Amino acid sequence: MRNIKLVLEYDGAAFFGFQRQPGKPTVQEALEKALSAFFDHPVKISAASGRTDTGVHAEGQVVNFRTGSGRELSHIQRGVNAYLPSAIVVKSAVEVPADFHARYSARSKVYEYRVWNSPFRAPLLAGRAYHVPFRLDLAAMRKAARHLSGRHDFRSFTSEAAVLKGRSSRKVSFTRTLRPIRIKKENGLLVFRFEGDGFLYHMVRNIMGTLLEVGRGKRQPSDIPSILKAKSRCFSGQTIPSCGLTLIKVFY
Repeated sequence: MRNIKLVLEYDGAAFFGFQRQPGKPTVQEALEKALSAFFDHPVKISAASGRTDTGVHAEGQVVNFRTGSGRELSHIQRGVNAYLPSAIVVKSAVEVPADFHARYSARSKVYEYRVWNSPFRAPLLAGRAYHVPFRLDLAAMRKAARHLSGRHDFRSFTSEAAVLKGRSSRKVSFTRTLRPIRIKKENGLLVFRFEGDGFLYHMVRNIMGTLLEVGRGKRQPSDIPSILKAKSRCFSGQTIPSCGLTLIKVFY
C-alpha cells in the first residue's frame, strides 16, 4: 500500500471544523468524499496534522491516506480537486514512507492570527481577520508575548476538560514549547505568528484574547508569568473568534 501525503488549503468559514461531525459539513467529510469518488471506492484518511475548529482556515493542513492504486500523483491531485468543493484545494500530493503519520510525525506547526485594528471594519477582510476598533499598545503586547516563548505548562490557556474529554488516560501533558511570537503591523492589519511543537485546544485564541487585553491596558505584560503559573483557565483572557486564525505550515 502506498502512503500519500496531501497538503490542503481551505476556507474554514464553510465548515464546522476539520473532523467529521454527524449532520454537519466538515473538511474531513468533503475530502474523504472526493477521495472516494476519485478512486471509485471508499477511502478514509489515516491522519491529519491537526483538527482545526469551526471557522479556522488553513494554508498548509497535512493529511495522509493509504491506497493500492498506482495512479500518478499529479493525476491524484487534479482528480481529487475536481471533486472537492471550491472552499478546499489539494496544493500538493507526494508519496511518503509507510511510517509517516500526519499528526505524530510533525515536529512543529505555524499558526497566524490576524487582527484588523481600525475604527472601521474592512469588508474585504470579513471572515479572515478579527476586527478590534480600539487603540492597541503594540509595544506592551510584544513585551507580554516574550513571556510566552520557551517551554511552559499552558494549562491556563486551554480548556482542561476539553483536552481530557475522550482520552483513555488522564496522563495528558499540557506542556508545549513556543518559539518567540512574531507580531507584524501592515497598516491596520496586525499579524501574530505562532510556531510551536504543538498546540492545545483553543490555545492560540486564548493567548490572543489575553494579549489583546494587554493591548487595551486591561492587563500588564508582567501579568503573564503569574497566569502561566496559575495553571487555570479562569486567569487568562477570553477566547476570541476563530475567523482570524489560519494554520500556515506543518514541519516534519
